[in-house]
Amino acid sequence: MRKSLFTILPVLLLTACGREQIETYQVPKETPAAAPVPQMTAPEVRAAAPAGKGFSADVPATWTEKPGSGMRLVSYSIEGTSIDFYLISLSMGDVASNVNRWRGQIGLAPASAEQIAADIRVFQADGRAVSYAELYNPETGQGIVAAIVDLAPQYWYFTAKGTADELRANAADIRTFLESLKIP
Repeated sequence: MRKSLFTILPVLLLTACGREQIETYQVPKETPAAAPVPQMTAPEVRAAAPAGKGFSADVPATWTEKPGSGMRLVSYSIEGTSIDFYLISLSMGDVASNVNRWRGQIGLAPASAEQIAADIRVFQADGRAVSYAELYNPETGQGIVAAIVDLAPQYWYFTAKGTADELRANAADIRTFLESLKIP
């Protein structure tokens, strides 16, 4: 038996060695499972500026447009006020976490998601959902009037910060401006 194995083995090796054909195989690529996306409580700090301002709107005569800087795409000064009104664009952020962040900026305690939902006014601007909030702290006299425009996957945040009295006096103009947004 040993002798026949030594006789057959070289014959097998010689017949296999003469082959010059290369064989290839295709193996389908594995698709990795989608990693869960963590729920963020604050928006990412990545601004993606659209071409130009990316919108048009009816600007009240008492407002002056200022160039954007940093994350701000555009800012407005409102004549006779200290209101700082600006637009930033971020890739995420839910309404409740943003409202609570704004509340904290003017010294108010966080509100529940239910309370925020009850206080937010939603309207349409150029067919886009706009979540609008007016926040005032009677103890500090400060306020924020803000809107989130859903341009998923981007969101625009229009934020006006100033004294509660100045914001209340200009809230109608801010709301009219937001309602007049045209987004190409």
